[in-house]
Amino acid sequence: MNESEQLEAARLQSIARGLCLARLAGYVMAVLVLSGAALSQGPGAFDSFKGAYFLVYAVVLCLPFQRMPAQTWPWAYGLLVALSALFVFVMIAVVMFAYMAAAERGERLGIPGFEGMLIFFALLQVPVVLFQRKPDLLD
Repeated sequence: MNESEQLEAARLQSIARGLCLARLAGYVMAVLVLSGAALSQGPGAFDSFKGAYFLVYAVVLCLPFQRMPAQTWPWAYGLLVALSALFVFVMIAVVMFAYMAAAERGERLGIPGFEGMLIFFALLQVPVVLFQRKPDLLD
């Protein structure tokens, strides 16, 4: 093996390790979303929807996308894309409701860092799952 082949092999190994770590962040996010589902038991319809949605989204995040049959993978991936996009809107609504509730109490909330982190991890899972399943699309 010459030097350029060794560098290319090391680069591919580094990319695979990075994708694996990003996918692990998705599993951590699923745990956080499940805990959010457990904590979002409120009297309103939005809280009920949010709890059920978080439960479904956490299950989809934990699906074994790499080992799925070729017929099932496009549907499961499409579901992940749709639920991830919806997650962004749900988190924006959560932050808006929190700010409105704080304004009614005469308080001011800080920057929604935790919600921003969850949105980042949600949007990160879409390309990670795609590139783990189809690594040839990276180049």
